Amino acid sequence: MEVYETFDHELFSALATTPENSSVNFPVLSNDSGHVTIQTGIMKLLMMAYAEAVEMEQEELAKVIAKCISQKANLNGSPLERIALNLFPPEENQEKTYLFQESLTNFNTAFRAFYDIFPYGRFAHLTAGSAIIEAVPAHVNLVHIVDFDICEGIQWPPFIEAIARIKKSVIITSIKLDQDSQFDQTRWQLCNFATSLGLNLKVQEMGMAQMVKKMDTRKLGSEFMVFNCMIGLLHMGRTRKTTQVMDFLKIARGLLAKHQGIITFGGGLEVDRTTNYSDFSLFFNKNLAHYEALFESMEWGFPSYLNEARIAMETLFLAPFVSSKSWFEKWDEQRQEKVVFDVNFVKGFGLKGERMSMESCNEAMEMVKEGETPYRIRIEGENGNEMVLAWKETSLVRVCVWKVMTEICKKKLNQHVNVKHVLNHVERGCGLLALSGQGL
Repeated sequence: MEVYETFDHELFSALATTPENSSVNFPVLSNDSGHVTIQTGIMKLLMMAYAEAVEMEQEELAKVIAKCISQKANLNGSPLERIALNLFPPEENQEKTYLFQESLTNFNTAFRAFYDIFPYGRFAHLTAGSAIIEAVPAHVNLVHIVDFDICEGIQWPPFIEAIARIKKSVIITSIKLDQDSQFDQTRWQLCNFATSLGLNLKVQEMGMAQMVKKMDTRKLGSEFMVFNCMIGLLHMGRTRKTTQVMDFLKIARGLLAKHQGIITFGGGLEVDRTTNYSDFSLFFNKNLAHYEALFESMEWGFPSYLNEARIAMETLFLAPFVSSKSWFEKWDEQRQEKVVFDVNFVKGFGLKGERMSMESCNEAMEMVKEGETPYRIRIEGENGNEMVLAWKETSLVRVCVWKVMTEICKKKLNQHVNVKHVLNHVERGCGLLALSGQGL
């Protein structure tokens, strides 16, 4: 897939560049609850009733409600009605199947347009990339990135451009999670792009166990390590199991105990796995609010005469994440295995929040044109160490930065609080952690 043609990320789309629409005034949706239609209100009540029925294990009632919602779903309706079509698709939905197949024929164009038009992926990548560049020490010659799920590699060209300016060599190690046939193409594209900039880049692939074994035998005195984990970003079209993510983060933490480096973490709703939702209805409603905001933001980003293009992008990049079956399976995974991702998992291991730089925040605000659009950039966290991309009041992407406490910090902390458990983990080393995610 040719995705490295330009990196200035100007708002563009092969779907909307005719002379008559070169200057588009996008509609701003009202945030007044009084404008919510009766149809949408009924739909939301039905969805809440469905979630409660599933939670109470009233299977027949849940089926009846799901069928009723399906009958009210509308491909051209409100965001909630379009979500309903994906949550509860009719048994025979020839229109949706045809639309998906037609959308696939223009996937490359749609992929590039989706990534450049909407800020979801670019926000996570920009913030993570800025954290890496700011963290690399001046004396280091080599930056080694271990990427959990590299996909098309679209995250790295802007970073490659930036790192080339400060004349560092780069290794990107892609973790092999499954049989991914596109890795060779991704490697070829990244290496070609780096060569055009005069950057020394090596791209390789290996399993987690192989990577750990190799890193244990290397001397990394002048090497800065980056463990990058992006999950659930819409352009990726997939997510990963919580257990896989946690295994990767534990390995990263262990290796950073011996070597200097950072962890960058980004994603969508996956980043909000900070609460173990014991009730399915709470989990369901959290997902519903998140995706309603995403559907609404996509609708805002398209003029009405490009509805078909918007629907095609929703079909390709949002629909894979919206399914009543997959939502239940995710909730059941958390409930049964008690495996919950927590962006604050580093608490208790001697890590301190590192304040986000104003430069990084300003870059993000400029990217989403805050003040001119309903997108918002928020700084959160105990020490201002979290940056959030939000649509109005709903968080879409979250970025956190953490720093391992130094020996001096540990001594001061030990004088005031009982941190025996914390120190057991900190004794093994220090470094910087930067975590980024989309609704994690």
